[in-house]
Amino acid sequence: MATVVRACMPLRTPPAVASSAAPSADAQGRSSSARVLVLGGTGRVGGSTATALSKLRPDLNILIAGRNREKGESLASKLGEKSEFVQVDIRNANMLEEALQGVDLVVHAAGPFQREHECTVLQAAIATKTSYIDVCDDTDYSWRAKGFHEQAKACGVPAITTAGIIPGVSNVMAAELVHTARSENDSEPERLRFFYYTAGSGGAGPTILTTSFLLLAEDVIAYNRGKEIKLKPYSGALSIDFGKGVRKKDVYLLNLPEVKSAYEILGVPTVSARFGTAPFFWNWGMQAFANFLPVEYLRDKNKVTKLVEFVDPFVRAIDGIAGERVSIRIDLDCTNGRNTIGLFSHRKLSVSVGYATSAFVLAVLEGSTQPGVWFPEEPEGIAIESRKVLLERASQGTTNFVMNK
Repeated sequence: MATVVRACMPLRTPPAVASSAAPSADAQGRSSSARVLVLGGTGRVGGSTATALSKLRPDLNILIAGRNREKGESLASKLGEKSEFVQVDIRNANMLEEALQGVDLVVHAAGPFQREHECTVLQAAIATKTSYIDVCDDTDYSWRAKGFHEQAKACGVPAITTAGIIPGVSNVMAAELVHTARSENDSEPERLRFFYYTAGSGGAGPTILTTSFLLLAEDVIAYNRGKEIKLKPYSGALSIDFGKGVRKKDVYLLNLPEVKSAYEILGVPTVSARFGTAPFFWNWGMQAFANFLPVEYLRDKNKVTKLVEFVDPFVRAIDGIAGERVSIRIDLDCTNGRNTIGLFSHRKLSVSVGYATSAFVLAVLEGSTQPGVWFPEEPEGIAIESRKVLLERASQGTTNFVMNK
């Protein structure tokens, strides 16, 4: 069935300018009056994004949106006089559209996105002519969002899906590796592999646990020499060296959206993604859930939520010991035998995800994104000449950041 969205309202033009490798003073000046609404702002990812935005651009007006007034007002007071709390329930379309009035960009961080069948926030953004990004980490949801491309384009709304850290920054890193290989080394990419590691829950709380468990119910979609293949979740273990401060960690296959988008957009014939955590027994637990829990159970969001409520206290206790380090490694193999990698490591995922998401926010506000719904690796989403600035912003505080090694 075709997706339907109401006609876009003839509202204001967002304060954006033409893209550039480094944002000009005029670009920052025009975006300084922008109002940014962070949905899920009282959660770990949304709160981290609001905090990072206030540090990167203290002149922005930041609206913390959520259902918990006490937490929202507390965060807004910490961020200063240009921040305020707005009570919003994204399941209420009228409340959502009302909250978007006068807003220049909305960040959808109210996950998890797995098993969500409607893109209500994106539809509201298009209807109100509000620029949009989300931190979606689900393949089906991201392509459902992509289905609104023509409506967003017709309404002049720039939108990026999967614009967080994993996926998000990882997509841009992959796009840069591929672009460099084709433009500087005169070689054709033939295999792209995403490897991710987080210690414990990465400090991201119940949301990342829920996401991880829901992903265990999905076949892993990967690509081998141009053909789509389906693999068992949390199988295919590899030991990967993530560089200084992390070193070798075991990682396992998961169904992540950047695999399909990289295959479709970057044109690499072999693509896969793997993820691992620590301590090592959490990986054993994930394998046990994948192998022994019924798929119907793992597909049921309500049951998974109850499971997360049960294990969350144990996870938090272990997190205090394991820390919340995050690491990304992207490997690109080319036809001429050249192999290049990108590395990104930060001591705290809960901090790094905020800077990563904020980097996309600022790119859109500064005019890097054309109208339509885009993935991060598409040049219409993040202009090629704007990728360097985005990665510089996203990598603030990293212990290791290397490209094209």
